[in-house]
Amino acid sequence: MFVQMGVFLPIDSFTRKHRNRKLMILLRKTGQFLFLALLTCLVTTTQANVQHEAAALIRTANLGGADVGLYAIDLQTGEVLVKLNPNDPLIPASNMKLLTTASALNELGPEFLFKTKLKLTPPDPVIGKPSLILQGDGDPSLGDPVLLEAHGLDVDQLIQQWVAVVQKTGITEFDQLIIDDRIFDRNFVHPAWPEDQLNRWYCAQVAGINFHDNCLDIYPRPTRSGLAPFLRISPESPFLRLSNRAVSGSTDSFWIYRRMETNEMTFRGVVKYPRSSPENVTLHDPPNYLAMLLQHNLAQAGIKVNHLYRPPMDEILPQSRDLHIVQTTIDVVLNRCNKDSQNLFAEALFKRAGREMTGVPGSWETGRAAMRIFLRSRLGSAAASVEIDDGSGMSRNNKVSPKAIVDLLVSMYRDPRLGSTYLRSLSVGGKDGSLRKRFKDLDVTVLGKTGYIRSVSTLSGFAVLPRPDHPEGPRVFAFSFMFNNFKAPVYVYQVKALQDKLVELLDKEASYLVESGK
Repeated sequence: MFVQMGVFLPIDSFTRKHRNRKLMILLRKTGQFLFLALLTCLVTTTQANVQHEAAALIRTANLGGADVGLYAIDLQTGEVLVKLNPNDPLIPASNMKLLTTASALNELGPEFLFKTKLKLTPPDPVIGKPSLILQGDGDPSLGDPVLLEAHGLDVDQLIQQWVAVVQKTGITEFDQLIIDDRIFDRNFVHPAWPEDQLNRWYCAQVAGINFHDNCLDIYPRPTRSGLAPFLRISPESPFLRLSNRAVSGSTDSFWIYRRMETNEMTFRGVVKYPRSSPENVTLHDPPNYLAMLLQHNLAQAGIKVNHLYRPPMDEILPQSRDLHIVQTTIDVVLNRCNKDSQNLFAEALFKRAGREMTGVPGSWETGRAAMRIFLRSRLGSAAASVEIDDGSGMSRNNKVSPKAIVDLLVSMYRDPRLGSTYLRSLSVGGKDGSLRKRFKDLDVTVLGKTGYIRSVSTLSGFAVLPRPDHPEGPRVFAFSFMFNNFKAPVYVYQVKALQDKLVELLDKEASYLVESGK
């Protein structure tokens, strides 16, 4: 037998197809085994030494007591390229979003639309006045500044669209603005999220009606030294209790305190420079906040709303007609979730999938149930080892193995109904999302998802090398590289650099296979 780039061929077949005088002389002089050894040395990369090189990278990285799980396969052949503790359940951080988006896309479908409605009821037979209903669908993108900017809008213009449609009714007084957020439960904060970070944007509360990423944006600008800075607030919210105790000065240490379970905020610290990008603080009870914001803007337009009302979960609301509908396609939400790693978007998808499957208000419990059923359908008995706590990966109670992630990725890649939508939601190396600064100079295109929480860094996705004229399409590897429990002197930037080197091995292997015609 003779080895040509890792493929076994009969020697006589090789000599017929590749008549080479020097090689034939070599065969005669040194014999078959020496020839085999020499030619094998010419092969720069094989599936065997991808594993060897990956193991060497980990061995020389001095990761201390870190837990490492690696798994990568070739989708064309099914061969394992890299494996190290592939079945160990590890904390995925934001790689959990890969499971959440797959589960939600499967449950809701690629044509799904989130629909947030502003509705009008007839006059109450007793009170004699109509009411407005703000009905949520769990859409996390409503009022999202990034998406609004992409459409040439800002948050105030969106609110004014609602004001305008109410004005067109000719009604100047309403009995109630009914807050119908019952598509989800009213548990806004996951119990496993870090309590000291609940004011940060990545711990935004999750509700049946979400708005402006469920955050307030603050743009401080210094005035005279020692005096309070000017604060521009978006959305403008004069109905909130805000206290400005910050000062203008020669250092820059502005920060925001929000009292738990309220929207009472205090601005503190020192402002040296005007901010072009905002400081964010999460809002408590987003549905009620949006109702107050709409009530305020209606009042500014001369339209009175006497009461805000949030109905119990089982109350039947009066008949109504739609005044305005904001629709969002699921792919928009998937993209913000996976490319930009927006936790709110992941949790809303998680709860919405639970609502769709069970018919009861979406919750972390129903989201877990929907995901368990989905994973069983894709992973079989291996799904039992996956521990599901939330949808975004903020919880440290999530556990999933690298092999389970890769098996799910392969399943989604091969799904004719969902695959293209799912793949489009992933960050593209060197181009967008959380990978825009990584993988710029590779032959492969990396489609992936990053993950980070304290002492956890993960990277999973695909390495894709185009083969325009090949009947089987591009050469595709799926991978998951997971690192848990690393501690100083090992830091996240070092772990990310190690992940990049592992992907470079896959790039090298893919290029070799394509160049050799395999």
